[in-house]
Amino acid sequence: MKSILVTGGAGYIGSHTVKALLDADYDVHVLDNLASGVRDAVDVRAHFKELDVYDELALKDYLQSHKIDAVLHCAGEIVVSESIENPSKYFAANVAGMNHVLKVLSEVGINKMIFSSTASVYGNNCMDKPANEDTLLNPVNPYAETKLMGERMIYWMANRYNWKYVIFRYFNVAGAAMDASNGLRVKNPTHIIPNINKTALGQNDALKIFGDDYETRDGSCIRDYIHVLDLAQEHVKGLDYLFTDSSTSQIFNLGTEHGYTVKEIYNTVEQILQKKFLMKLSHVVSVIQQVC
Repeated sequence: MKSILVTGGAGYIGSHTVKALLDADYDVHVLDNLASGVRDAVDVRAHFKELDVYDELALKDYLQSHKIDAVLHCAGEIVVSESIENPSKYFAANVAGMNHVLKVLSEVGINKMIFSSTASVYGNNCMDKPANEDTLLNPVNPYAETKLMGERMIYWMANRYNWKYVIFRYFNVAGAAMDASNGLRVKNPTHIIPNINKTALGQNDALKIFGDDYETRDGSCIRDYIHVLDLAQEHVKGLDYLFTDSSTSQIFNLGTEHGYTVKEIYNTVEQILQKKFLMKLSHVVSVIQQVC
């Protein structure tokens, strides 16, 4: 049985992926400092330790005490608007912190890795047509920039230490466990779908949408969404692939190649709930927050 370390495994994507890996008969270790993750979200079958993976000494001690065959690095800062307001926080975690993780992996001899990146690295280059892995990279906010830096750091470390890696560039992740046992657990979500749900439940006064003059079929922003359970399964496939003798390092987009507008999602929720709720337009749009 292969042992996998999932950093940030108490977070939204990490916790769903942990369960998928356990169901696929991997032995799973989870390290998370619980700054944004939730301990109860971690499957009880996993080995859990509250630990800041950017602490080199603590991470190295853990890895030297446990046999780990590959690392899935989900830990990191992910809020676009916050990255614009506080870019140094994102450089500290997603670049300097990432460097600490990679340095430790090289020291303990772990040579297989999956990295959680983002389709935001394409910037606005995927607005007119679906992005593929060769689409020009043009990050337009600090979050995307730091994720791209992480990709390049992995590339050069792999070149030096003969690692094999898979980098997944996520589009917009949505959804929850089918039995509602797990999902996005944040008090103030920035994602559109949880905000629509909160509005429908009366927890928000109105759904704020930013701009109605996009060049889309209804004027509202359009994005590609992927269900978190599908995303989790792709991580299982990624690890299965890395453990084959013929595997090579790869970068993959994870999306559906079909976009939905904000208004389409809003209308769908209204139809499902058979309930009307207020949508409020804001004309304050920051181009550096545009995401595929």
